[in-house]
Amino acid sequence: MINIPHIVAHRGASIEAPENTIAAFRVAGARGAKWIECDVTLSSDDKCVLIHDDTLERTTNGTGPIHHSDLASLRALDAGGWFSDIYKGERIPTLSDTLETLFYMEMGANLEIKPSGCDPVRLCHEVIAELKRARDLPILISSFDDIAVAEMRKHAPELPCGWLLETLPKDWKTEYERLGASAIHIDHAALTPVSAAEIVDAGIPLVCYTINDVDRAKELFSWGVTSVITDDPAKLLAAIPRRPFAAHR
Repeated sequence: MINIPHIVAHRGASIEAPENTIAAFRVAGARGAKWIECDVTLSSDDKCVLIHDDTLERTTNGTGPIHHSDLASLRALDAGGWFSDIYKGERIPTLSDTLETLFYMEMGANLEIKPSGCDPVRLCHEVIAELKRARDLPILISSFDDIAVAEMRKHAPELPCGWLLETLPKDWKTEYERLGASAIHIDHAALTPVSAAEIVDAGIPLVCYTINDVDRAKELFSWGVTSVITDDPAKLLAAIPRRPFAAHR
């Protein structure tokens, strides 16, 4: 079972730097985060790039669907100016660049497989190929896309893969086992103390997103939550430097 840090930086330290950029990952590391969470999709020429949305408008000076642009076009965009003048010229990173950066910072990553209109099977195969070429670092895959989870489990069973959820289905145990997932990643608002206890007592790592409030993070840890994903790792790590003891256990 992979050892997931109790605090994971959501798209990097995205409260301080433009999300899903090398700058945000470096800030997260400087603030003491051991892992980042980031979103991986494909360019039109099947290169793995990091961006959250299906389209370019919100976090770059580009327009249109991500998977309609090739890597060279994507790399020419400004992915930092929208956030702050300080980050003008920041680029959309490739997965390869990200993995190299994290290796030298001695950090790990939760890589969310995000098809964003591209073929999820092809995306999984390209991610697996990149990881095989990369230096060794802690990796946890996750995805909302059931096809992607199943594909990763089939072709890279050695990689732990989290099942991403917005709500917890009634038959979650059956579906979790069917997918062969390694963790449950869920919106913290969808959890109750009872449902959290059911997951944790089943021996399943439980990861919650996106928590920026210290008291809420402490409450979730008291329920037995393994890890919280936050935009503000500096604040949460200062308040909760170590994983607290779970009150219900």
